Amino acid sequence: MGRSEFDATPQAAGPATPGPAAPGTGTQQRGDRTRTRILDAAIRVLVERGYAGASTLAIQAEAGVSRGRLLHHYPSRDKLLMAAVDHLARTRIEAMPAQVDWPQDPAERIGPAIDLGWTTFHQPYFVASMELWTAARTNVVLRDALLPTERRLGPTVRQAVAGFLGPELTSRPRYPELYPLLLSSMRGVAATYLIDPRDPTTDPHLDLWKAMTATYLL
Repeated sequence: MGRSEFDATPQAAGPATPGPAAPGTGTQQRGDRTRTRILDAAIRVLVERGYAGASTLAIQAEAGVSRGRLLHHYPSRDKLLMAAVDHLARTRIEAMPAQVDWPQDPAERIGPAIDLGWTTFHQPYFVASMELWTAARTNVVLRDALLPTERRLGPTVRQAVAGFLGPELTSRPRYPELYPLLLSSMRGVAATYLIDPRDPTTDPHLDLWKAMTATYLL
C-alpha cells in the first residue's frame, strides 16, 4: 500500500489542471485552494497534537497562511476543526466505492465490502473525530455544534456502505437491522486501535462481520 494504515497525515490530492477560467473566478479558486489547505492542516494538527494542541496558531503555521487569512475563512477554532473532519470524511468516503473492482455476484461482494468498510475506521478523519467526541464530553458548546455535523455526515456514510454492498443486498428486508450493528461494532473495535495500533487486516472481527452480513442478507 505504500503508507501505513496508521499514518496520521492525510495525503492531499494534487490540484487538478484548471481549464480556461471564466472571468471573475480566479479569486474564488484561490479561496477554495486556501480553504482546502487550512482544512488539511487542521486534520494533521488535530491528529498529531490532539484537541488541546490544535490551536489556530498551530493550524495557521501548518497551513502556511497568515492569521488574517485563516480567521477570514474560519473565525472559530471549533468550527474549523469540525469543518476539517467533515471535509476529509466526505471526500474520502464518497470516493471509496470506486476503489474496488466489485464482483457481479452479490454474495461475493460481502467480503470486499466488509474489508473496505473496516478501512474507513483507520483513516485520519476517524482519529480526528474521536478527538472531537472526547472533547465534547465536557464542552457543551462543542457538543451542541458537533451533533448537527455528525448527523449531516451520517447519510454520506450510509450511502457509501450501500455502494459497497450494492442494491441487491441493500434491498433485502433485514439490511436496515444489519447496518447499525455493523457501524457501531466497527466503530467500537476501531477505537481500541487508537491506543493499541496493530494490523487491522488481521482483526478476528472481520470474519465475524462477514458471516453476520451473509446471515442477514443471503
